[in-house]
Amino acid sequence: MIKLRQIEFFRAVMLHGSINRASHYLCVSQPVVSRVISKLENDIGLTLFERKASHLVPTKNAYVLNRYCDDIFETTNRLGSVIKSLQGEQVEHLKFCASPALCSSFMPKLIAKFDKNIRIHFESSMIRDMPSNIESGFYEFGLTIWPIPSEKVDCIPVADSGFIFLCHNSNPLRQLPRIRFEHLVDQEFIFTNRSMPVGEYIERRFNEIGVSCEKYLEVDRAEIVCSLINSGRGVSIINRHGFDQEQWKNITAIELEKPIHANVYLIVPKLRDLSSAAAAFIDFLKAECAKEKQGTTDPHS
Repeated sequence: MIKLRQIEFFRAVMLHGSINRASHYLCVSQPVVSRVISKLENDIGLTLFERKASHLVPTKNAYVLNRYCDDIFETTNRLGSVIKSLQGEQVEHLKFCASPALCSSFMPKLIAKFDKNIRIHFESSMIRDMPSNIESGFYEFGLTIWPIPSEKVDCIPVADSGFIFLCHNSNPLRQLPRIRFEHLVDQEFIFTNRSMPVGEYIERRFNEIGVSCEKYLEVDRAEIVCSLINSGRGVSIINRHGFDQEQWKNITAIELEKPIHANVYLIVPKLRDLSSAAAAFIDFLKAECAKEKQGTTDPHS
């Protein structure tokens, strides 16, 4: 098994390019660095460096391994910061996630308004990964635009949502007050994952009006959809919480004649209580969503 010390020495050689400079960085002798690197190569059965007269040349194996080492040290550094904060009882901590559609505008604007005395670690997460990561405690909770049927977590609707049509400002459809699927016959449509419920619904609606939808693109994230349309290619229907008019100046958003209703769902563990910081954020989220529904504020505008 690889030891953290071996990874530390390997990463130092990769960063500094030689045994000599790595030994100075690590505050050990050159023979110690050489022995650790040689043992690492023996332990994993891979050659990581070609030995030259004055330096080491990393192999392809070394570059692949180094990418993962960077992730390990980034996590280790974050862990060190958390430990220092816990020792000093400086601030409360909160780690949670949201599905990609909520990460471009909806969540950043909420986080920007939340209590700045609470340290937040927020990440985007694919829906399929949420139940196990929340059950294990890797995240305290998650937010998504799709319900997650799982025995590991509870799925609670906390806000209304829905879908809107997007096109470039130069598209003639921008003049319409509402969009019907019949309007999309000659358009290049951009799907965000056709296997998701809304993708299946859109494809079914196309089939109902006899449209084969041969001109289409398929991407996996709402921000890619917006970037494509903002650059002048395609049209789409996405969750309204994945669109930010301030960010995408070249896009027109239009309501659908037959609305597609949805919710924002809170995903929480069944068998573990939430921290006070998590409970405070969820209460804040609900309050902000209630204000938006009442029309007193609009965190997406």
